[in-house]
Amino acid sequence: MKVGFSLLALAVGLLLQGSFAHAQDRKIEQATKHRKAAFTLMATYVNRMVQTVDGHRPFDAKQMTQDAKTVELLSKLPWEGFVEGSERGDTRAKDDIWFEEDKFKRYANELQFKSAGVTAAAESGDLKRFKAAVGQMRDACNTCHKAFRKD
Repeated sequence: MKVGFSLLALAVGLLLQGSFAHAQDRKIEQATKHRKAAFTLMATYVNRMVQTVDGHRPFDAKQMTQDAKTVELLSKLPWEGFVEGSERGDTRAKDDIWFEEDKFKRYANELQFKSAGVTAAAESGDLKRFKAAVGQMRDACNTCHKAFRKD
């Protein structure tokens, strides 16, 4: 009877361990999907602004303000998706993110700050100011990508 109970306890323990590992993997997978989705959406709106700055689209201050506000909001979303363990799998994130966390957070904050500047510039209706702000935001993006994204 004791052997049967011990085997049952062992089986339950192994099942729970497997369930925990599966739940942990699922959490990591969801975190990675979250950040990728935020970055994909952000890129869509940033690209529209870049096309405007580069002269491939007409400058519409109202539309650019809407796009800038969207990017400003999106710039706050991806960071919670960088959880421990999410450096594995289908990701372009370098391991350095987890070793240089302060630097990574500083770059994330810089993007958020520069995104707010793009919104203010778009709201002003001044194309020259808008171009400068988009350039600064792009620089913030590129600095982080150079340090923390696999190509």
